[in-house]
Amino acid sequence: MHDINLYQYPISPFTEKVRRVLTYKGLGWNPIDCHYEDKTNLLAVTGGKWTRVPVLEWSGEVVWNSADIIKWIDRKVPAPRVIPDDAAGLCEIIDHFADNTLFAPILMLVIPDLLDAAGDAKLKANREKLIGMTTSKMRESHAQSREALLSFAAMIDSNLRGKDFFLGGSFTMADASLYHPFFFLALNPANFALVQEFKHLMRWYERVRDLKQA
Repeated sequence: MHDINLYQYPISPFTEKVRRVLTYKGLGWNPIDCHYEDKTNLLAVTGGKWTRVPVLEWSGEVVWNSADIIKWIDRKVPAPRVIPDDAAGLCEIIDHFADNTLFAPILMLVIPDLLDAAGDAKLKANREKLIGMTTSKMRESHAQSREALLSFAAMIDSNLRGKDFFLGGSFTMADASLYHPFFFLALNPANFALVQEFKHLMRWYERVRDLKQA
């Protein structure tokens, strides 16, 4: 058993963002899987204040929200750093872009097939309510979503030319943030194939996917 408890859904992209940072820092964790309807364990650990994953608990301290967890971990375990002093603001901007702009078209592309494959009517209704859109409406946006995804992928690919990681030679929070939407996209091989033409992006994706302790 490890000292860190990570409350998660296994396919949660926002949890994967945190898992990449924990892996890089060589910090083991206990995965505690949550249920989309039963929030008992999340309410208990957060004192009734939060019901979404990820939530991290370490020696009695509890933190939620993926970006806040990463910032907290980087203060608690500063080596190796994932938020450089001279790029802290940039990491926050990239994180906001990844969560709110890059992830949006990917969500539309991936969720309908995932929910259909799950065959769980209650889960489908729950996710549609959370997203505020039926899967049929999501499918209607697929042409726009593919166009947006390809545009963002081209920008990221261009920035990664000649680099191992997004900000240069070392893994940072920027990489964890940008990786998590592509982690989610990879759950749908047909849509993931859309970005495989971007060689710098794919090389970086595989590097972050296969990340080892620094």
